[in-house]
Amino acid sequence: MEDFGGPGAMTTSHFSLRKAVSLLNSFAKTRSLSKGLQVHAKLLVFGLTFHISNTALVAMYSLCNNIAYAQEIFEKLEPKNLYAYNMMIRGFANNGLSEKALFLYKRLLSQGLKPDNLTYPSVIKACACLNSLQAGRDVHIDAINNGYEFDSFVANSLLNMYLKCGRFEDAKDLFNRIPERTVVAWNTMIAGFSQNGRHHKALEIFDQMKVSGVLADEATMVSVLPVCANLRDVERGRAIHAYIDERGFGDNLLVRNSLIDMYAKCGCLEDARRLFNEAPQRNVISWTSMIGGYVLMGLVFEALSLFSQMQPTKVRPNSLSISILLSGCASSSFLRYGKFVHGYAIRNNIEFDVVVETALIDMYAKCGKLDLGYRLFMKTSRQRTVPWNAIISGFAQNGTAEEAVKLFKQMLQESVCPDNATIVGLIPAYANLVDIRHGMNIHGFLIKAGFDLAVEIATGLIDIYSKSGCLEFTRKIFDGIEGKDVVCYSAIIAGYGMHGHGGEHFDFRNEDHLSFCANE
Repeated sequence: MEDFGGPGAMTTSHFSLRKAVSLLNSFAKTRSLSKGLQVHAKLLVFGLTFHISNTALVAMYSLCNNIAYAQEIFEKLEPKNLYAYNMMIRGFANNGLSEKALFLYKRLLSQGLKPDNLTYPSVIKACACLNSLQAGRDVHIDAINNGYEFDSFVANSLLNMYLKCGRFEDAKDLFNRIPERTVVAWNTMIAGFSQNGRHHKALEIFDQMKVSGVLADEATMVSVLPVCANLRDVERGRAIHAYIDERGFGDNLLVRNSLIDMYAKCGCLEDARRLFNEAPQRNVISWTSMIGGYVLMGLVFEALSLFSQMQPTKVRPNSLSISILLSGCASSSFLRYGKFVHGYAIRNNIEFDVVVETALIDMYAKCGKLDLGYRLFMKTSRQRTVPWNAIISGFAQNGTAEEAVKLFKQMLQESVCPDNATIVGLIPAYANLVDIRHGMNIHGFLIKAGFDLAVEIATGLIDIYSKSGCLEFTRKIFDGIEGKDVVCYSAIIAGYGMHGHGGEHFDFRNEDHLSFCANE
């Protein structure tokens, strides 16, 4: 590659418009922003700022994620052709500026330009990021009218959009109508259902893929192995592992990491460690998956030992690695080791990452050091819900119910929106207050705020009302719960038992839950 500055800089004798555009296109593909900037400078020096070079500059800056420069040149570009629009929309969509991407799409249409198979994927991605189903449907209709619905790039983007918006039936309908389903389309469906917690359906789609004759690739393995991990289905995981070995995917880093994670989450730590030890290369995900497996099985010392082994390597732990270690120290009340991990976070400037901050607050609270947890909490950006959840839960679990309730009220005063995790962490505090007025206050808040009474929250309300002796309210809430689990049944039986009423008040013979218990 030529030098664009200094003594060896190009002169007009061998720097042409055609060469500049060719270089810009090349640097756009390789995302070489610094080299693209040098070409831009030469274009300005030699006065070669023509339409074709400016269009190439828009593409280069967009693909290199320098959106400010791309937009500045794009707005001055006249006339604006479809390629320039496509590059600018793509730049917005890839950099989280979804609303700008949609606005530019509307400008494109207003100028009478006809979108193509490069336009639609970026626009549809923007709709998915905004979770804007209606906008996505409108773009879908436009793609149908222009004959691009079954273009592979467009169809895959539409599948992803519907799945991200939770429209599983729409995704299945489109998928079933695609004349030639590529491996990417199958992977999109598997990943989409898996990421939305529909793990059994994801496996069903994977099985259909095998029957269809489409060969799975590495991306398929990376999508389907987390399904086995989440279902703790190690037998299916082993079968997929055998397929991976058969296809020769085993040395792919992403695939191997997924295998390590699957075995670790299924409790097969020997298999996970063997794959980890035999890995030709390891990245932070490899180490974090293995550390996470030890923590999940309560083997915190082994996790800390592996963390120590990680230090001499070139791989640096990230915020997830640290938060997992802290959660292990919290669950085992290992304050000393939690402080050791905290020290590492400070030395490596990741103490104030939101994930690490929250894990630190939780660790100190669970280790009984509420003062340290609260001190950290006061240093956080309190506009985020997660740190509030950690400190409220910490006070509630340590028997300081009044402080937990006080913090919750402060959270509302500071206009931070609570979520389900907030309520689950808070409810034990209200139960410990043993005051029906407090219980009715939080119950009323949940109704007014539009919270769905998920099993975990409803079970907490049962605990509150039963401790306050309001068995009638307790039973009403219990009867209204869908998908009752063992914890829910235990809570109401304990509540009635607290007031001298035994199991004779419950006839579980006709409850669907009996089959659930049998499968536990």
